[in-house]
Amino acid sequence: MKQTLEIGKSLQPLTNVAKMAAMVTELQNRVFGMPGLGVFFGYPGYGKTFGAIFCASAFDVIHISIQGDWTKKTFLERLLLELGIAPKRVVPDMVLQACEGLALDGRTLIIDEADYAFRRGVLELIRDLHDGSNIPVVMIGMEEFPHKLKKFELIDSRVMLREAAQPATMKDARMLAGVYAEGIEVADDLLHAILERNTGNVRRMVTDLAQVKSEASKLGLSNITKEDWGDMEFRRKDAPRPRVGLLK
Repeated sequence: MKQTLEIGKSLQPLTNVAKMAAMVTELQNRVFGMPGLGVFFGYPGYGKTFGAIFCASAFDVIHISIQGDWTKKTFLERLLLELGIAPKRVVPDMVLQACEGLALDGRTLIIDEADYAFRRGVLELIRDLHDGSNIPVVMIGMEEFPHKLKKFELIDSRVMLREAAQPATMKDARMLAGVYAEGIEVADDLLHAILERNTGNVRRMVTDLAQVKSEASKLGLSNITKEDWGDMEFRRKDAPRPRVGLLK
């Protein structure tokens, strides 16, 4: 956890980290009576979870990442654990516990992988928690998440802010290099090549940058350019086609 929080602080200047931090701040400072839901959405690998990690350390928010097989009871048990409350046995009682606990605690709730909330009534549960506690709730989802949410007017009407995650920029690439290729000066031409080949996907870029650091260390280089990299291949390539002719 300590390493995760340190990475979160290091990546504070990243575009999408800053955008999520601004969303949390605006929701926390909203005028009384305004809805307190925020939606942060975008394609996989754009660094949405980095934003949640930073906010967890900077704003002391509650960060819960939903998993595919979670029920309402699973979600409530995890939330009550975060609040330090022993959960009761039945869901209605747990909802009351959670609403009271969130209201007293006062922290913002960030729900990652919120696309899973469309299953098993979890989305309606999020609405109940928002209404019953009046705390800010940020849902992080995929690119299609806001469109899907439109079908649920009772919760979509409570959304105050919607923010789209953006592809990484060269500034972001430089910040990522400072963390994942620490100690190695990665030249702009090589950084640009990594940014371009990954179309701004942060998750894929960090894998390439870690490899750059490893290869530069093997070559005894403290700085590395695109020319130094030469024709070396990055480990992450397109998925290979199924092999044929191996089985008799």
